[in-house]
Amino acid sequence: MSLSRARVPNDEVVMDFKEAAANEAVVDILRCIEDKLYETGLLVTATDDSESDVTIAFEKIVVGGEEIQALVVSINANVPSTPRRFLGWEPIRHYVMEKYSALQDELLEDVREPLLDSLGPVVFLNGVSTI
Repeated sequence: MSLSRARVPNDEVVMDFKEAAANEAVVDILRCIEDKLYETGLLVTATDDSESDVTIAFEKIVVGGEEIQALVVSINANVPSTPRRFLGWEPIRHYVMEKYSALQDELLEDVREPLLDSLGPVVFLNGVSTI
């Protein structure tokens, strides 16, 4: 048994969070959502920056001193990361959640299962969490 896999009672090998997060099908789904954020104009509307960049990934983040799994939306933009700037992120959070929820059914169960308990989406603007 490798260190990155866990055994369940029936000796079935289950994919762990890190493997599921890096799975090609998961990455493809998240890239499609990123593309749609550009195409729909949601990203530019939220940032007021036509050069802003977004990356969506399942990652481990620290919240309240505890490491947790999360669906992370990382946005880099030429805008200040002030509390006032965080007011417009709900449409992006909702859009990402809606699209991922719809597309996750395309994933194999052993890929989807380790990601189900992930927090999020959690939006970061220039490295600062919007929550």
